[in-house]
Amino acid sequence: MTNPNARRILLAAAAAAFFLSACGGGGQSNTPDPVTLAAVSTSPSGSTQSANADIDAYVQAKLIEGRIPGISIAVIDNGRLLYAKSYGYANLEAKTPLTPEHRLEIGSISKTFTAVAAMLLVEEGKLDLDAKISTYLGPVLPSWEMITVRHLLNHTSGLPENPDSATMNALQNHVAPESEFLDRYTKIASVTAPGQVWSYSNIGYDILGIILGRVTGKFYGAYLQEKVFAPLGMEHTRIMGPADNGAGLATGYQLNSRKQIEPRRLVPGELQYLSMAASGIESTALDLAKYDAALRGDTLLRASSREAMWTISALVAARTGDMRADVNYGLGWFLSTVDTYRKVYHSGGMPAYISDFIRYQDQGMSVVVLTNQGYEGKVPQVMSRGIAKMYHPELPW
Repeated sequence: MTNPNARRILLAAAAAAFFLSACGGGGQSNTPDPVTLAAVSTSPSGSTQSANADIDAYVQAKLIEGRIPGISIAVIDNGRLLYAKSYGYANLEAKTPLTPEHRLEIGSISKTFTAVAAMLLVEEGKLDLDAKISTYLGPVLPSWEMITVRHLLNHTSGLPENPDSATMNALQNHVAPESEFLDRYTKIASVTAPGQVWSYSNIGYDILGIILGRVTGKFYGAYLQEKVFAPLGMEHTRIMGPADNGAGLATGYQLNSRKQIEPRRLVPGELQYLSMAASGIESTALDLAKYDAALRGDTLLRASSREAMWTISALVAARTGDMRADVNYGLGWFLSTVDTYRKVYHSGGMPAYISDFIRYQDQGMSVVVLTNQGYEGKVPQVMSRGIAKMYHPELPW
């Protein structure tokens, strides 16, 4: 099954733009050959962790294989940070080494935070998962009338994955206010009846973010800052947006049609669209380690809320071969069990970043992999599982 984590329409448009520009002129890219990147690696500031030559060799090989400018990893054991390191560059042109403190866009891993915010509001008695979304949005299309908050969270709303190309173009041509997103989104008809079919929907999560704003009276990102980022000490994590100056953010890259690495810089309208609840967070490997630690106990959510997120809501697709398991979805998280080993995970794809976050529930092992190369690629997903097996060889892929 194709990994459904990226904003596919935007990614396709971005790739097409690179291909067209590549056809327009000769010459070679001025960026360094990625083979030279493997020697550059950094640990967290003040780190005294022991070197792990096996992980270093593995990550550096994947960096070269995937032609990835930079990779940040974090390995967490029952809330304790075991290993954190970055490889390659935050900026190729300036030859700035990537560090674990650099922010990268995490794409659809943001959906796990949106789900956490929803569960916090459930705990506060302010949100009902089984209430119709019209309770919070007001009148909606007839095909939306039976959609509930839970349907949005588990991707069974029946809404399409992304807006159509005309809507996308309109939204990306200027910095649109949230009211315009809501107005345009609520004109999009459902594809199927709610609760009948699992179908990944970025629209659904963007709508969910708007609902969180209606309930709290503030932008969903402000609620996350108040209830999640600040309390957990995630000081480098924030919502991306068109006014960003880029300080602390690793430059994102793509491969053009000649397989050369080129920077990908989004225009303000694209940044505004991508800043919504389906994909809007920038974070670091170190901050995501703090997030993982909080999810191992009651620091962030009650046990009942965590159980609700990680209980199967829908079968996604039957996997065969190496996966050897059905893949299911809870509330904001993918779930699967292989040979009794339970995994909770989500990946993220953005125009210039790909990431993966996997948690082995019973072993207490978690791995975060963030990269600054986008469009397509499975390297982060392969790496997170490969690194986990270095610590727990018995773990399945």
